Amino acid sequence: MAEEKKGLGLASLVALASGQVIGAGVVTLIGAAIAITGQAVWLSYGSAVIMGFCIILPYLILSSMIRVKGGSYTFVATLLGEKWGGLYGMAFTMNVFATGMIGLGFGQYFAALFPGTDVRVVAVITITAFFLFNLMGVNFMSKIQNILSTTLICGLLLFIFTGVGKLSPGSFDVTAVDYFAHGPQGFFSAIVLLVYSCYGYSFVVAYSKEAKNAKRDVPYAMLITAGILLLMYSTIALVAAGVLPISEVAGKPLTSVAKEIMPLPLYYIFVIGGPLMAIATTLNSSFTVFSRPFHQMTADGWFPTGLARTNRFGSPYLILTLIYVIAIAPIVFGFSIQMITTNTVLIGRIADVVAIFAVIMLPTKLQDAWENRYFKKMSKPVFYGLMYFSLTVTIACIILSFNSMAKSNIIATLGLAVLFLVYAILRQKTGKVKMQKSYELQ
Repeated sequence: MAEEKKGLGLASLVALASGQVIGAGVVTLIGAAIAITGQAVWLSYGSAVIMGFCIILPYLILSSMIRVKGGSYTFVATLLGEKWGGLYGMAFTMNVFATGMIGLGFGQYFAALFPGTDVRVVAVITITAFFLFNLMGVNFMSKIQNILSTTLICGLLLFIFTGVGKLSPGSFDVTAVDYFAHGPQGFFSAIVLLVYSCYGYSFVVAYSKEAKNAKRDVPYAMLITAGILLLMYSTIALVAAGVLPISEVAGKPLTSVAKEIMPLPLYYIFVIGGPLMAIATTLNSSFTVFSRPFHQMTADGWFPTGLARTNRFGSPYLILTLIYVIAIAPIVFGFSIQMITTNTVLIGRIADVVAIFAVIMLPTKLQDAWENRYFKKMSKPVFYGLMYFSLTVTIACIILSFNSMAKSNIIATLGLAVLFLVYAILRQKTGKVKMQKSYELQ
């Protein structure tokens, strides 16, 4: 019985999922969304959360069928074969470059709270701290995450409770001039802008290896996190656009609004508990989330096998070190990684299309997994209907993203996708790729 009690429970998985998705976006993007759509921003954010849920739905349903060791790479490689698994895995590992941007975000908010602080120094120190936490193993890291996520929720609730009582009388008057500032186009543009901050909780699939009851708790963790996001993001956006005149909050971060509606002591508490914790939780979980597919790919032969070594805590220390170096190198040497991260966001969405096709294949490729799914009442017609609906939403987001991107970014993104596919084909032909079974049905 003692063995059954080990691992991550539902509460820890919710903390990991919510901490991964609630990042700097909720603080920095609201002002830009208000400029696009006015007071209707809370409806845009609610719609973005729902759209994000539609995008990650395949991950939720998949996690109710199998437990994966290599994150989403495992099921793509298992269901679509080596070549597509390699393509997906390399596209996913591009997320590693975002780690440096997350660290810089922490440094920038810290410097705003304590003027004169060197942003780059704070960023490197912060990334180093979470790198060390992750070297101590997932159980230790998750304990840190529980504390950080609780602090984060409290910080965001502080903003909500402080502002709700100060909402202007016209906060729900959808006929007001400023409510839909730029009409339907502005409303939907705001949704597209905000949706990318609404579905990072799908990464919790990477922790199914350590979950006590993966097929039950991982999907429920996603469902609970989606509910938390819908409630908190919509309410935060309502306060952000409903207390002060639109002209004073459009284009400004959430901290600008907080400074106006909070006494100075509460403002400092909010910045520490809100923006700083939002970034810290994302940074803490990112090391494990990004290393999981990389680790399994290395074991399968896509990269030099020596990288797969683990320490006594089970952490792939060489891969974590590589992620750490990639994260801090641009900061230390003053390189710009904005272009890289812009492209990684979109290539990640293209990878999602591959992942959805993989999930669609699951009932026929892994019949035992389908027969032993947690959601027994879900029929195949319902399953396929949900999957194709998710696929449609994901493709729509990609098309809308292309419309708002510079041509150079589009070319770079497509070029990376082609490069990854070519590498996957060539590496496979060498015979070095020997896929291991990295999933379990129980």
